[in-house]
Amino acid sequence: MKIKILQDDAQLYAQVQTESTPIRVLQKGEFAELGKVTKARSLQWVELTLADGTHGFILGTTRTFSLMNATINQGKAQLYGTAARGQVIAELRKGTLLEFLDLIEANGETWIYARDKTGRQGYIEGTTKILQKARVTKQTGVTNMLVGGGFFVVGTIITIATLNSSSSTGYICWGAILFGAIQFIQGLIQFLTAPAK
Repeated sequence: MKIKILQDDAQLYAQVQTESTPIRVLQKGEFAELGKVTKARSLQWVELTLADGTHGFILGTTRTFSLMNATINQGKAQLYGTAARGQVIAELRKGTLLEFLDLIEANGETWIYARDKTGRQGYIEGTTKILQKARVTKQTGVTNMLVGGGFFVVGTIITIATLNSSSSTGYICWGAILFGAIQFIQGLIQFLTAPAK
């Protein structure tokens, strides 16, 4: 998941220990790819990879903003042309999917710069109720293909083995075969449509 640093002078460490010298000081507005969360010596650490390939860890208390997909989770919300209550571009209904692009602080208020599925971009109030959607990656697709393929193959093998045996009862594992096929196809679609990064 991509994040934006929201505080000045966030320290990036090579290891999960504050005693070491930071390898870089991150500035407000820098972007990074989020990795695993780790706990060490009662402190929470977040693994980051910067755009230039630099890899390290920041403290979990560092203020960041997730560039994510979310849906509106209230009756309606306004999409404004600027980070102020002025020109309304669109009225967004509950369930509208948005891609969060940036977090802006203007006139003492927080605004989220977002884009809807039609490509309209604008600002929603930072207090808007949202429901986060998991970002689908190519790895998600690969995992679903492997799990689905596994169920399909095991179900097929059990069905063939029991039908060809001399036993009078055979097991037909249609549930596993059908579930596996559906999950494999879903994973393939996710893999083919997910962005490269």
